[in-house]
Amino acid sequence: MSNYLDALSVLLLTSAFILMGNKRIKSYIKTFRLQSILIALLTGIMGINSFYNDGNVDILVVCMVVIGIKVVYIPFLLNKTYENVAYRVEKDFLLNIPILIIGCCFIVVFTYFSLSATTGINTGTINMQVVNSISLILIGLFFMISRKKAIGQIVGFLVIENGIFVTALFATQGMPFIVDIGILMDILVAVIIMGIMVFRIDEKFESTDINKIKDLRG
Repeated sequence: MSNYLDALSVLLLTSAFILMGNKRIKSYIKTFRLQSILIALLTGIMGINSFYNDGNVDILVVCMVVIGIKVVYIPFLLNKTYENVAYRVEKDFLLNIPILIIGCCFIVVFTYFSLSATTGINTGTINMQVVNSISLILIGLFFMISRKKAIGQIVGFLVIENGIFVTALFATQGMPFIVDIGILMDILVAVIIMGIMVFRIDEKFESTDINKIKDLRG
């Protein structure tokens, strides 16, 4: 099973690079959905393994919830939000895409050497699954601060949450059921609230560019 988890951790990290290279909000949402499918697959593999070894179905239930919330509902909600705000062609990123990709590479290298130098985390070997998942968190944060539109920042926030969720899975091989469900419910409520905020920003400033909020200073 370890080989499958290693491959999925690499694919998740690759999806973060793909997300950073995207220029359109529709592409952000599609890439987030792809990333969520990979997380559902990861959770499903762990769930099947847990079921066969311990007869535990908790992780399989979490897998179904991940599919319902992250793969289906949240992308649907983001697409609906995007379709209901006025469409304008605006530059959404602060730096050029190649510079952002190079920044992501530095993040991965920084994470690798940070974890390798931290005593108590590894015992001579570095858990590349955890390295990749923590890199996913940091790239999500980097994506969030590099985008100017509110929906792009929401996607960045969701990628950070994906990274935290996956890191916990790799580190613990399955969190307690109630913790998993609580995290997923919290993220669902957060996305609904942020979707409402996007509507209000677009209504007030006729743009989803969060730099317009600076106009509120007086």
